[in-house]
Parts: sequence; C-alpha cells; structure tokens
Amino acid sequence: MKALAVPGLLVSTGSVEFAAMHRFIKPVIGEGHVARHRIQTAAIVVIAALAMLSGIGQRVLDSHSNLGDADHLAALSLIMSGVPRDALPVTFLDVDDRTRLDWGATGVTPHAALAALIQQAADNGAWGILVDFDLTPIQEGASADPKLAELLRGYPATAPQLMLARKIHFLRGGGNAGERTVQAASAPPTPYDGDIAGKPNIGWVTTLNDIAKDRSVRRIRLWQTICEGAAGIAYPSAALVVAAYPADGPSHAAELVSFLQSRVAAECGHSPVMAMAWPPVQNASAQLPFVFADGGTAPAQFRIVQKGGDTVALRRISAGQLVKVANGIAAAAGDIDRDPFAGRVVIIGASYADSGDIYETPFGTMPGALVLANSIVQAKTITELAPASALTKNLLAMLLFLLLAWVARTFIGAAAVVILGAATLTALFLISRNFGFSSGIDVIAVAVPGFAFFKLIDSLVFIAMSVPKQGWRAVLKP
Repeated sequence: MKALAVPGLLVSTGSVEFAAMHRFIKPVIGEGHVARHRIQTAAIVVIAALAMLSGIGQRVLDSHSNLGDADHLAALSLIMSGVPRDALPVTFLDVDDRTRLDWGATGVTPHAALAALIQQAADNGAWGILVDFDLTPIQEGASADPKLAELLRGYPATAPQLMLARKIHFLRGGGNAGERTVQAASAPPTPYDGDIAGKPNIGWVTTLNDIAKDRSVRRIRLWQTICEGAAGIAYPSAALVVAAYPADGPSHAAELVSFLQSRVAAECGHSPVMAMAWPPVQNASAQLPFVFADGGTAPAQFRIVQKGGDTVALRRISAGQLVKVANGIAAAAGDIDRDPFAGRVVIIGASYADSGDIYETPFGTMPGALVLANSIVQAKTITELAPASALTKNLLAMLLFLLLAWVARTFIGAAAVVILGAATLTALFLISRNFGFSSGIDVIAVAVPGFAFFKLIDSLVFIAMSVPKQGWRAVLKP
C-alpha cells in the first residue's frame, strides 16, 4: 500500500480511497431516503386528490367525523339491534302530492276521504288506526263532514282502536331568570267531539315532538296536559296508547286512565306526584330510537315477528291508490288487499310539500307521520324500559371515557379511530339494551365530548413540554 505525503499528515492511498468513497456514499444514501420520502408523499397526494375528486374521500371523512356524532352512532346501533321482535308493524297511508292532485285538494284534505281510509283499515283487520290530521275547523262553528261524522257515531265497539290527533294551542310567557317559556293553553274543540263521546275505542292523542335547539326532533312527548284551573285533561301519545293495548299480554287500559288522571292532579292541581304501577317510564319527554327514514330502502332492513311469521316494520302506500275523490264524494279505488292492514297500526298522514308537518331528524328530513310510525314501532322500548339512574349513567360515562382515553394513548392513527368507533358503538348498543335508548344517548353525550376535551388537553401539554427543547417548532409535526 503506497503512502502519500500530505503536509502534517501521512495516510495510505487505501485510506484516501475509503474517505473519498465515504464522502460520496453518504450523500447518495441520504438523497435516496429523501427521494423515497418524496415519492411516497407525491403518491399519497395523487391518491388523496383522486379520492376527493371522485367523492370517496368526502365519504371517508364523513365516516371518520361521524364516529363522534351521537346521532350517527345511534343510527348504527339501531341497525345492529333492529326493533323488538314482538313490536307492532306500521302501515303509512300517505296523502302525498300525487294524492292531493288526484283528489283536487287545494286546502283542507277532504274528511270524507279520511273516513273512507279509516273504514278500509277497520274492515281489513288493522290492530289500530291513527289519523294524523288536524280535525279542527278553519272557521269557528264550521260543520262536520257528514261521512266522517257518520262513521264516528256508528263506530262499533269491536272495531280497532281509533286515535285522532288533537290540536293544542301554546302560549309564550316569562319564566325564571327572564327565560321564555312555552305552556299548553288550550285544545280547541272540533265538530266531531260529540260524535265520539262515550266511545271506548276512540280517543284523542297528542302528536307533539320536542324540537331541539338545532331544530331536529330526537324526543317525543309521551303525554300533554291542558289545565283549566285545578282541573284539566291529559292527552296520551300514540306510543303510550299502543303500549297500553299490547297485541299479546294483559291490557293496561285501566292503568293508562289512572296515570293520565294522576298527571292532571300533579300538573294542574299541584298534588304530590304519585309513582304509578304503569308505565315504567314516566318522563313527559322520551328519546325516540328511530328505526326507519323517509326512504324506500330503510324499512326493509327491519323485520318483526307477527303471528308466527315475520313482516317488514313499515309499509307505505299512497292514499290515492286506495281512495278516489270526485265531486266531494270519496269511494274505494277498487278491491283492497287485506295484507297491508291486518294486525298492523295504520297511520293516515301526509307528506305533501306544503303540509307544514315536515321535521329534521337524525335520519334526515321526514314527515310527522313517519316520526309517529317510529314511535309506535318502538312503543314498548320507549315506555317500558326504565332508564338508568343518574349515578349509574355517570359511572358508565366515566368508564367509557377511560376506555377511549386508553385506546387513544395505546394505538396510533387509523387503528385508534376504528377501535374508538367500535368501542363507542358497542357501549351504546349494550347500554341501550339494558337501560333504554335514552340512557345510552345520555352516556355517549357525556363520554365522547369528555374524550375530545382530553385529547385537546393532551395535545396542549405535549406542546408545552416540547417548547423548552424545540421552541416554536414544538407546534410542528415531528
């Protein structure tokens, strides 16, 4: 090995060759690593751009954000759990835009047509019938429709339970701390009040919902009390009536009357609230576990047992296919199939555009009749599964919060997101099954925001601890 004379240093040619090679290889290796990183970044950018342009990326982002949204988690939980197998199925006779056009109805829906639909449902074995139309006359003192009045007067005691929607007027007033309150003031009379007097299987119900601050309906009223001094009347919801008259098992008709009387005594007469034997759930407002949306595919996902077989939870038929109206006279459009009615709760309602009865829900926009249909299918769940106590819900929320925090600290990236979503959904499903849907939502509503706050604090603490070493670069990703 030859030596080279360098001032102040003696090295071999082999060392020079090695040093030169080292100086050459090191940047090449580094540049190769940087190049690979740049290629990976470019590939990810291209894939992400194509996904966003095709819409796939937006759906993925929506799915990710929905993992922390209680409404979407509730929807997923319901798809997993379905509905009680012994629930009552519903048929929605829909007065839609096409029906209104065929009937020539530009104002009030013809009451004669409603009478014809009620008769068809009763004749074909409906379990119960709900008329979701305001029967209050537009002009005070207006007379009743002869056909509907005749049907109500002659309604047989053996006919299905008939529920008529009662209109309720509200007044706004000042409350505590200057808050505005809304109070039920009156239930205006209808020209049919005398026709149903003394009929045990015809009654008025409330169809009111509780509308949240974001204008969405997530809860329904189980009853509504109208006070006149120390007296008054409490109108049950359709769900409460359906729960009181189960298709199988003992009737709770007497308990329902006693319960409503107790609500009048407590809310109007200021008597002590008495704990009644039925219903188990005695909260005026109940969380509604939606089952189906205003679409053609959702109802098919839910099938329930009925007389040894199974059937879809919801059937929807345009009312114009069943009844024709000409010159103010309503008549059947032809032979009627018994299957859509037998053993089902028939809701006669509207979905036409200017009905004023359209609501935002966690399952999207839907007519009020479909909100009622959801409540009827879930009537037993709403009224008979007592919610967890406040202490139990707080403990469950804390346990879920700790689980989510542990997952976030243990797993990374997409794995953590998937596990977090699965854990939250499973918790909602189990809590809802054991303590009711309302309790499940309450627990999620505490645990998920608490976890989000934990992540915020965790991130701020990490930045604060990194500042002494990295300065302002602590806010950058490593």
